[in-house]
Amino acid sequence: MNELKSDAFRGPETQQYGSDDEIDLSKIFAVIRRNLLILVFGGLVGLLLAVGQLATTTRLYTASVDINIGRSADVDTFQDFSGMSGAVNTEIQIETELLVLRSEKIAERVVRNLRLHENPQFSESQQSALNQITSFVRRSVARSVAVVRDYFSDDLPSLEVIERERVDAEIRAIERAAGRLRSNMSATSLRGSRVLQVRYTSPNAALSAQIANAIAVAYIEDQLEATDAASQQAIDWLRQRRDQLREQLEQVVSIAERFREENNLLGIDIDRLGAAELDRLTTNLVAARADVVDLEARERRLTEIVLSEDTSAVVRETASQSITAGLRSRYLEALRAYNSLASTLGDDHEQTLRRLRDLEELQALMFEEVRRSAELVRDDLRAARERVDSLEAAQARVGMDIGADYAVISELRDLERDIDTVRNLYANFQQRHQEATQRQEIPVSNARILNQARPPGSPSSPNAQRMLALGGLMGFLLAAGFVTFREWRDDRIRSEEDVRQELGLEYIGGLTLIKGKSHRLAAPRTVDATNDGGVSLPEIMSFAANKPLSNYAEILRTAKMSLTLRHGQEVRAPKVGFVSAFPAEGKTTTATNFANLLAKQGAKVVLIDGDMRNPGLTQAMGKTFERGLVDVLLGECAWTEILQTVEDSGLDIIPNSKLRPTHTSELLGGNAMQNLLAELDQKYDYVVIDLPPISPVVDARVILEKLDGVFFVLKWGGASRDMVKRVLRMDPRVRDKCYGAFLNMFDPKKAAAYGYYQGHGYYRYRSYYNRYYTER
Repeated sequence: MNELKSDAFRGPETQQYGSDDEIDLSKIFAVIRRNLLILVFGGLVGLLLAVGQLATTTRLYTASVDINIGRSADVDTFQDFSGMSGAVNTEIQIETELLVLRSEKIAERVVRNLRLHENPQFSESQQSALNQITSFVRRSVARSVAVVRDYFSDDLPSLEVIERERVDAEIRAIERAAGRLRSNMSATSLRGSRVLQVRYTSPNAALSAQIANAIAVAYIEDQLEATDAASQQAIDWLRQRRDQLREQLEQVVSIAERFREENNLLGIDIDRLGAAELDRLTTNLVAARADVVDLEARERRLTEIVLSEDTSAVVRETASQSITAGLRSRYLEALRAYNSLASTLGDDHEQTLRRLRDLEELQALMFEEVRRSAELVRDDLRAARERVDSLEAAQARVGMDIGADYAVISELRDLERDIDTVRNLYANFQQRHQEATQRQEIPVSNARILNQARPPGSPSSPNAQRMLALGGLMGFLLAAGFVTFREWRDDRIRSEEDVRQELGLEYIGGLTLIKGKSHRLAAPRTVDATNDGGVSLPEIMSFAANKPLSNYAEILRTAKMSLTLRHGQEVRAPKVGFVSAFPAEGKTTTATNFANLLAKQGAKVVLIDGDMRNPGLTQAMGKTFERGLVDVLLGECAWTEILQTVEDSGLDIIPNSKLRPTHTSELLGGNAMQNLLAELDQKYDYVVIDLPPISPVVDARVILEKLDGVFFVLKWGGASRDMVKRVLRMDPRVRDKCYGAFLNMFDPKKAAAYGYYQGHGYYRYRSYYNRYYTER
């Protein structure tokens, strides 16, 4: 048996065409290219849905009004009139005013001013079709219930009950309208300013502008009411406080008059009484006592300096004395000289010691001067104490002269000061009360309208451009998701990279889809087992022989070269099988074209229809043979008796009969098949066998040991990578004996959008290669 002689053409299983962690943009563009119609269709569907949504969505118009606000009206008014003040946080105030604008009070005021609860355009335009139907059904049911109740009721309702029900119904209608209005309005503040912008949205442009302006007017009216209420509150408070002060003033004046009367001071000016001398003595006494305290502290400090012998303290405490200042100057100069001599000559040098003695003498003189200063301070302290004693004695004498009148005068002065204080407060509050009363007559709001709302010329919702863009984008994204999922689920073999990298097989080439050619001849007719002189093949099975310059034939010649190089210089004919993983992948067509092309080129080739269970080759010839390969293997006839020859090319074919045995694997793997191949090896240049698919039956695997190699046929876009891998793992001999793989039945235009075909090889330069593949 001939073995594979070279690994030169074996595809490496681990060959990498790029790093796994790199993004291959060419593959991404290839995915987009081959799914471009789906992506475009998804975008168009999204656009159509957006157009439908636009056509069925109610147009909404938004009108806006700008309001400039000051400080809070009630706070400002109360603080201005009451005289109180306080810092106000601007952000908190603006947020408060926004809450006021969104409040139920403002909404109900607008509803009442515009009578919106009676406006059917306002009520119906704000509801969806479903809500309108629900409301109509609810009203109908309520009317029906009322009619039935009135019919069975004997007592007629009174006018008072009817009026109360009407008022309650109106209140409920106003509340519903106010809630509807609040749900369709918004209020925001413009950044960096005290301007509030109010927006209202409705299907009616004029109604939106009318309601937006009404909200601004209602807010200003509310501000005016708040100002008026705050003014009235301030006036009431000022009036109450003024009355309290008047009563207090009357009480203080009455107390002061009674005090004068009780102490016989009516008509007397207390400022002219003889207490001036007592005041003067008191002032001098206070000053004298302060001098005593200062001198005591100075005397105590000087005594501490003498006891502690602190020279730095001497300098500070005697800086104002001329004698001490001179001694201090001499002491500092001697100290500098001593430090200089001690650092240069040392502490034991004669000059240093002499300077040290000078320092000690000067220090003794300084402390002597401090002692003298301390004595002087003690003398001054004794004099100050004597002055304090004399002033205290004089004060006692004057106090005895004045007697109890001094206490009475002091108390009367206190009462008069109280009268002046209360009178000033009363006058101040009286003035503020008059100002508040005048300002209440002319109320002024801190808020004003900057820009009134106008009916918008175009709808604010739906935004046609945005909706169309979002619709197209959503449709595109959904289509992209579908494409991504499909690409992720797609494990079909479509490229050379799949064959080499995923399957680990040598890639021979792609056999283009042969269009418009019949797969079999006319209705089969039964012939005997003997060779009747020749058979014909369908056009699709003789395409390579009939079109030798086609790309299809060139790929088959590439397979022949691979076979020749791999088979080596053996004189025996190579026994080659054609297999596929699954049925309907075109292996029979490929095997027949390969064998027929070799025969057309002058080689002696025999083609065996080895698929005993489904003999596609035999069926394609349009004949039913009474005897075939099964009979040869069973020993019922010789192979030469059933041999059929193709008329055009001279290709010999061993067909199958109509008999379908159940033990086909035993026949293909038995000695009879071994002997048949040995005989054919002696007579032919090439022995080609069309084998059954590997996956459904075991026949092809049992004959592998008798073959030199096989060609693997894969249907482009039909074979699953995982399934083919599983088939190859079932029998590793298939990969070991494989000359290479064909990608069969693919369209180059479609294949250009997948993998390796897009940017490399024949398909990139197809327009140039076609010059060599065109029949002339």
